[in-house]
Amino acid sequence: MSDTAEIKHRIKSVNDTHQITKAMELISVAKMRKALEKHAYNAAYFETVRYTIKDILQHSTDIRHKYIDHRPNNRTAYIVIAGDKGLAGAFNNNVLNLAWKHMQERPVHYVITIGQMARAFFESRQQPVDLEFTHSVTNPTLHDARGIMRDILELYDRNLMDEVIVVYTRMNSSVSQTPEMVRLLPIMASDIKSDFKSSFTGEILYDPSPKEVLNVLVPQYLVGMIYSTLIHSFASEHAARMMAMSSANKNADKMLETLNLEYNRSRQSAITTELLDLASGRFASQN
Repeated sequence: MSDTAEIKHRIKSVNDTHQITKAMELISVAKMRKALEKHAYNAAYFETVRYTIKDILQHSTDIRHKYIDHRPNNRTAYIVIAGDKGLAGAFNNNVLNLAWKHMQERPVHYVITIGQMARAFFESRQQPVDLEFTHSVTNPTLHDARGIMRDILELYDRNLMDEVIVVYTRMNSSVSQTPEMVRLLPIMASDIKSDFKSSFTGEILYDPSPKEVLNVLVPQYLVGMIYSTLIHSFASEHAARMMAMSSANKNADKMLETLNLEYNRSRQSAITTELLDLASGRFASQN
């Protein structure tokens, strides 16, 4: 009976865990879809901004601007985006290891973390964190992106950094996420990926000047890029957690099937033993 009771207790424990992982999977699916919907609402505007900046950089080759001019000192600032918690497969490890590997090639750099896992990762390696954003990754908003953009531009304008790179996880699909690095500053045409297709084929004239247009568009471009990386990271985290919890649910189903089979065998064995004991006792009393 003790074996039967122990198996029954294990079945209950696995069932309780299965309910938690199933709930986490459903929550991750809902949050992932909501994040992608939010991103789609603003995609058209930011796509136009990227297209316009790229057009200026490609057709105004003699323009000088503090946000597009290359600085030779290579004081790189890294914005590293990870999650606030684990249980998401290799999501956090992949993006953090990519950032750490690239940092080893840059002896002088600044570290800006978004997400508690990123902060803990660098602290465990005795790497000082210069700036930290703790809540932006849990529910990315344009307000968060603007705040990060203002802090980055302030440091860049004070010549405290020469290059800004964001390390994040790009969501290709619900089953495919890729850690990537994107240069935010200085802005280069080769770094700007734009799928916007304009029906206008002539030369665009910018009033009052391309430089003045850049002054207006650069903050919007940075906000859009930061917001996009936050959304992609947030959606990728929940996609990875959804897959991890789905795998856990399948394992739990297999474990429950095995335990139930073992429980039934143990119970049947106990019943058979009791019947044999009863039969043996009756036989002994008759003799």
